[in-house]
Amino acid sequence: MDILTLVLAALATARLTRLITADRITEAPRNWIIRRLPRESLLSYLLVCAWCSSVYVGVGMAAAWWAWGDERWFAAGCAALAFSYVTGWLSSREGGE
Repeated sequence: MDILTLVLAALATARLTRLITADRITEAPRNWIIRRLPRESLLSYLLVCAWCSSVYVGVGMAAAWWAWGDERWFAAGCAALAFSYVTGWLSSREGGE
């Protein structure tokens, strides 16, 4: 469990959180779930609140890092998500999406 894998896991947490709460690719399933829940449902709020969702995604990622932090496949998966997150962040700074 090195620091690089921890940083990659943190960036992967950010990417997964965005996937849950904001990405267009998950908009249809997110809206489908929200429409079926009571108006003031906390789960509905959780599906659109990045700050809120990141706590749960982060707990899962921390547990995964603890269990598999030394595994190359775990680092590779985190790296792929981290690269995606960094690319999206840079694109938004360049006037992209």
